[in-house]
This record gives sequence, structure tokens and C-alpha cells, in this order.
Amino acid sequence: MKQKVILSLLAITAIGINLAGIISESFLIKKLGEILFFLPLVLYYLKKIPFKNYNFLMFLRIAIAATLISWGGRVWYFEQVKLGLWLISYIFLAREAIKHTEYEKGSRFTTLYFIAVIAVYVYLLWVHIIEIERSLTNDLSFWLYVIYYINLLFFAITALIYYLNSFSKKAVFFICLTLSFIFSAVLRDMEVFYFRDLSVEIVGTLIKFAAIKLVFLFFITPEKKLRLLHLV
Repeated sequence: MKQKVILSLLAITAIGINLAGIISESFLIKKLGEILFFLPLVLYYLKKIPFKNYNFLMFLRIAIAATLISWGGRVWYFEQVKLGLWLISYIFLAREAIKHTEYEKGSRFTTLYFIAVIAVYVYLLWVHIIEIERSLTNDLSFWLYVIYYINLLFFAITALIYYLNSFSKKAVFFICLTLSFIFSAVLRDMEVFYFRDLSVEIVGTLIKFAAIKLVFLFFITPEKKLRLLHLV
């Protein structure tokens, strides 16, 4: 059996362990699946990973650290530290996207679309922060969530600017991973602040795994513009 097939099966097994932990409500099994997912993924792309890329190395180290910290659960401030680490990791992803962004003047439609999307996101962010404020008695946790979602806003703006000015396969991976991280964060908060639903938790977890996979695809893909017949 080829090495890549074995590593793919190991990654799927790690996801299966995580889902088994969610279904059985076993915290340790769930976290075991999360940390085991990184190893086959790194080995799978080992020959293509740009280990000299500072942004990639920092994201990978911080993402693994955040996953390890999450084993602390809600004891002490482990939950807040985990959130802070993911917040920092997104900054390095944004830095990499900015590095590849070359500004090109777009049409009025593109500009209006960009403004409309950001306006909708800001409104939904504001509503969400008001909702979670009622559930957070700790001011530190509340302001950390505010900073976290402002950072996600910056992350989303970066992704849109990069995509609208690039139209490359690399840019497609970046906007997909950005949306995946945003959706996984929203679904996570649904469980924490509103109600626990098994299907929501499973979908949110799968989206998070997909986002991490997309990060690897983003970094190993060279910047090359897509051949589109019509650009807006």
C-alpha cells in the first residue's frame, strides 16, 4: 500500500476518533482525534511543505499549541489561551496572503459587492457579540471574544481583497480556508452560548479539519492566475 494512502487513512481515522469522542461525549477521545490529525497531514505533504516559510511555521506551531492547550478544557484560563492562540495563528495566514496580493483596480460592481459583504459581516458580528455578552460574566473572556472576531473580520477582508485582485488557485484556497475558519467559529459558539446540538458540533468539527487541510494546500500551491474568460 502506498505511503500516501496509508497517511490518508490515518487522517480519516483521526477524524473518526474525534467524531467518536463527540458522539460518546468523551472529552479525551475528542481531543486525541484533534491532535492526531496533524501528524499524517504533515507527513503527507512533507516533500512540498515550505519549511522555510516563516508564516507557515508559525501557523503550524501555534495551531498545534492551541490544540494541546485545549486539553485543559474549561479549567483555569485554558479556554481563553486557546482562543488567543488561534487568533494569533490567523494573523500569520493573513500576512502570507498580503505578501501575494497585488492591487488591481476593479469595477464599481466589485467595489460595491466588497463593501456590502463587509457591512453584512460587521452587522452580524455586532449582533453576535451582543448575544454572547449576556452569557459571559468574565470581562476578560468577553473582550477576548471581541478581539477574536475583529481579527476574523480583518482575516475576511484580507481574503476578499486577495481573491478579488488575484483570481488564482492559491487565492481560492485562501478564501475557502478563511470561510471555513469563520463558519467553524460560529458553529462552536452556537454550542457554547446557545444550545448543544450533536449535528452542529459534528459539522463544525469537520469544517475545522477541512480548514486546516486547506491551509496546507494554500501554502504548497504556487501563485498562478486562473484563466477566466470574463472578470467582473
